[in-house]
Amino acid sequence: MDLLKRPGVCPPAPASAGGAQGSVRAALADLASPSRSTRRSRPSARPSIVRLVRLVRLVRLARLALLPLLVVGCSESASERAEPPAEPTILARSDARSGGDEDEDKDKDKDEDEDEDGRGNIRVAGGVDFDGGVRVDGVVVSPARPRPGEPVHVTMTISGSKPGLRGRVGLRTPRSAGREELRPGKVQADPRDVFAEVDLRDGAVELELDLPSPWHPSTALLELTLFDGDDPLLARRGARSDDGRGFLGVVRIERRATAVSAPKMSPAIDGSLRERAWERPPELLVESLDGEPDPRPPTEVWFAWDADNLYVAGRLPDDDLWTTYEAQDDPLYKQEAFEIFVAGDRSGARYLEYQVSARGITFDARFPAYRRGDEAWDSRWITATLVDGTINDAHDRDRGWTVEVAIPWSELCAETTVTCPPAPGSTLNVNVFRLDHPGRKETVALALSPTLRPDFHAWENAAVLELR
Repeated sequence: MDLLKRPGVCPPAPASAGGAQGSVRAALADLASPSRSTRRSRPSARPSIVRLVRLVRLVRLARLALLPLLVVGCSESASERAEPPAEPTILARSDARSGGDEDEDKDKDKDEDEDEDGRGNIRVAGGVDFDGGVRVDGVVVSPARPRPGEPVHVTMTISGSKPGLRGRVGLRTPRSAGREELRPGKVQADPRDVFAEVDLRDGAVELELDLPSPWHPSTALLELTLFDGDDPLLARRGARSDDGRGFLGVVRIERRATAVSAPKMSPAIDGSLRERAWERPPELLVESLDGEPDPRPPTEVWFAWDADNLYVAGRLPDDDLWTTYEAQDDPLYKQEAFEIFVAGDRSGARYLEYQVSARGITFDARFPAYRRGDEAWDSRWITATLVDGTINDAHDRDRGWTVEVAIPWSELCAETTVTCPPAPGSTLNVNVFRLDHPGRKETVALALSPTLRPDFHAWENAAVLELR
């Protein structure tokens, strides 16, 4: 990717887009497409060349996500490209301090997340020019790879300011930013996006943004919108959107598995969710592959525990309850099911799988090793479900179902590396999945903590459950 190592040189503008800036917008547009771990198969009428173009854009996006920061794109028109000074293309920090592959190889032994001063900061090359002669550059982000739940400190240098200048700085998910690029002003706000309002003046301006937790994307987009009083000032040069927002950088996030907790309570297992144990805010299931929010009414999950059992409860909205299985250990995973995986560690060995359908049919299996299941094994768990609707009637509109389960600690400690007796502060690894089939054709797979690959048995990113 030679252009990444040549600041000040813009690539020729492709016939279908305006320079590198158009390519960035196209890549963001691809990212805005919904992600499902499994999609409904159907013939594609698009020519193969269109699919090839989309693939190329996705590859570009993947390479961008690996860069510490997005700096700036080339001007869109030939006349702008001819104006001095020439704008850099996309400049990684390692490129900014090295002259070629040899220096890059030397940097491989260094901490990729530390800049030249060794303080763990990311420094962004380039800047963004706004209406009225306002320029923003010298952006520094710390820490270099923030963790979900941590504050992100941002410093930027302002020049050309005037009284009344203010900015709105946002730390946004790549998907929401991509959708905003496709439909400016018409996209529903993403609750994970965080913003800070700040008065701007010439010189260094500092602010903090709290990165939400959980946060599953590997990157976050740092953007800036300027206002002169109530009037927006549009970004004219540098990395920017069509509606005038300036892109200050792409921050790489240190991914963390979902962390959840369980209070010490003993709920009755009747499927009603009326017990005090389930009054606390729920955990929400997300798309199983990448952790993006489910755009439908949320699937909610709770945990509790006592000396005898680990308890799990769920509320699953569903407008068409569907399951034809009627016998114990039927393959519920082929239709609609609520699934629980429990292990003492992330090794992928010695774990248990539990499934229950809206009808109350169960499936259970123990796994002495990764995917080497013993389906003849029978759990002593207790389950209860309540249905709000009619199962297998496609002509009415259902509302969903609720489920409660109790899993004996004696079973967990015998079949996994979970330690007994349980005590406050103890942790174990769990994941909760939901398989749903809207229209009885499309498959939607949700998870408590995304697997990051199409495998419910993947343990690398399983949730950590702490007993309280």
